Amino acid sequence: MKIVTIVITTLWLGTLICSGSPSDMEPGKGTSSEMNPSSDSLLKTILENNRTLRTAWESFQVAMLEAGTGNTPPNPEVEMGYLYGSPSELGNRLDFSVTQQVDFPTAYIYKSRLRKIRSYQAELDYLIVKQEVMLQAKQLWIEHIYLNQRERLLEKRLQQANTINEHFKQKLEAGEVSHLAYSQSNLQLASIRTEFDQLLMEIRNIELAWTEISGGTEVEIRDTIFPLPIEILPDSLLNVYQQSPQMLRYSQELQSKEEEKKLAVSETLPRLKAGYYSESVLDVKFKGFQVGITVPLWENTNRIKQAKSEISFAMEDAQRYTNLQQREVRQKLEQLESLRTRTKVLEEALGSGRSQELLAISLENGEISMSEYFYASDFYYRNEQLLLQYRRDLLVQEAELLKVYY
Repeated sequence: MKIVTIVITTLWLGTLICSGSPSDMEPGKGTSSEMNPSSDSLLKTILENNRTLRTAWESFQVAMLEAGTGNTPPNPEVEMGYLYGSPSELGNRLDFSVTQQVDFPTAYIYKSRLRKIRSYQAELDYLIVKQEVMLQAKQLWIEHIYLNQRERLLEKRLQQANTINEHFKQKLEAGEVSHLAYSQSNLQLASIRTEFDQLLMEIRNIELAWTEISGGTEVEIRDTIFPLPIEILPDSLLNVYQQSPQMLRYSQELQSKEEEKKLAVSETLPRLKAGYYSESVLDVKFKGFQVGITVPLWENTNRIKQAKSEISFAMEDAQRYTNLQQREVRQKLEQLESLRTRTKVLEEALGSGRSQELLAISLENGEISMSEYFYASDFYYRNEQLLLQYRRDLLVQEAELLKVYY
């Protein structure tokens, strides 16, 4: 089957440039319990349990059966007639016939080709759904890592805010700071706690999304390190997209319309009919064969014109999708390069990452005021969070570009 070639090729290439691993085409061959998975085992869990993939697999099976129907000649016809003679001396008459009608022979050649094309289209449809599910899973995984990193960042910030709040509480009791400074410390602590609670809610929501996409299997992800970005060669990627299931689906649709036109031409040709016939009256019997042919006048009027029009539409649609796909891939590559540049610039600007600790030390030593600390600390934290967003967006964009390998 052509599908085997596509699956093996794309998944083999995917293992070279993606962190996902290949799996059997059919979903539902196993189950997984709660775990802290790697990207490989996580995607395997999705392949085995995702309900959308299960539905797509069943749809694929139905489409395969549907493609194989209607390609055979109609059922043979058996007829029998018993006629009473009048006057009775004439005797009774018994007629019996068996006939079979067939299309013009070339029609079955084109029907066979259409069956193969439609079976292939069904396989491509399944692969397209699979790619979308795998992309969604990869993006959820990246988003979960991003939230885990934010949680770790906020935990550290919350710990620092608690320490500073306790420090100012002691100074207030000793009369060394005003109530205003202590109130500002309380306000910052409350603000960070609120943000932390909101973050925990986001993590819970994404855990629910994981349960949904994994078909009810609970998956716990504690990863806090993003996978390394992958170097993508634009020309090679564009070539792969030319053989993607989406592009092949359009080319197969065009090929299907061309075969349908040939079939329409064949169906305008005369149908053939042949069979056995017998007639018996008294002791007289007639036996023999009968043949017939249809006269193609109006049954398939305008079928060929319709088929030609559908070919033109399919050709334009395939070209439209090709241009759209190339433009989208190039745009995403440009966005990816922009994200890489912004990420690198912000990484260099943030430096060693000890600014928060130095700010806390300066505040405790009285070198800066509470207002100055709040402003500088919040500014630094927002940029740290922005860096995490850039890294997440870079990997999400990368996953979208590489979905053709899933």
